[in-house]
Amino acid sequence: MKTEKSEILEKLGKDPGFKVPDGFFEQFAQQLDDKLPEVTITDVEEKTSTWVKWRPFVYMAAMFAGVWCMMSIFDRSNGSGDIDQRAAELRQEMTVEENADEAIKSGVVSFYDYMTYDDSTATE
Repeated sequence: MKTEKSEILEKLGKDPGFKVPDGFFEQFAQQLDDKLPEVTITDVEEKTSTWVKWRPFVYMAAMFAGVWCMMSIFDRSNGSGDIDQRAAELRQEMTVEENADEAIKSGVVSFYDYMTYDDSTATE
């Protein structure tokens, strides 16, 4: 039993229908060269402008200026006086914690009392 595909191929044959003229590819390069217009290349010296020479340096200077401005803005937002104040608070907290450690070790204050102590309810 023949399939439908094989029957169609038998009817059409194996001829692709396209033929290249004899010697086409041997003469192709010469024919293409003959059809292209004649072009002469001249050496032209391009003058580079001053801006082209200085542009990388200007961009780099602008980048560093931008970084400097960002650093100064962030430094102002933190405030240099706040650093000294925060350092003093940390020193005070350390001494309080050291004293608390000694109080817990000596048994004057229990660890549970220390951990559950709320400063907002404390009275002086």
